[in-house]
Amino acid sequence: MGLVGIAVVICGITAVLAYIMKRYNYIKEHLDKIQGPTKLPLIGNLHQFKFQPDQFFEQAQGVSYMFRESTERMCRIWLGPLPFVILYGADECEAILGSSKMLTKLFHYHFLSPWIGQGLLIRLV
Repeated sequence: MGLVGIAVVICGITAVLAYIMKRYNYIKEHLDKIQGPTKLPLIGNLHQFKFQPDQFFEQAQGVSYMFRESTERMCRIWLGPLPFVILYGADECEAILGSSKMLTKLFHYHFLSPWIGQGLLIRLV
């Protein structure tokens, strides 16, 4: 592999990283419009949570309780680079849960498993 090959590989890696950063900034820009606790640059709100599943859910409930006075019935938290949006209004939840667009659940839903079990919300399809 010559110098040209190395340059092509470096350009390819740079293009992929630029795309990932552009996509991340797009998501971050839109999610930061939703109310939520102040986050730190790399870890987000990770330092504010314990990661036992039952305690995590109670803490997420506490965060949503802090922002309940607002007209928005949702808030966002960042666990490292992963954003979470917490909905606590019936209309908002119905719009999401009634949609058949996203039937497969990500690993995030497993935090809810000890609290609500394997019901319709988090069962594997």
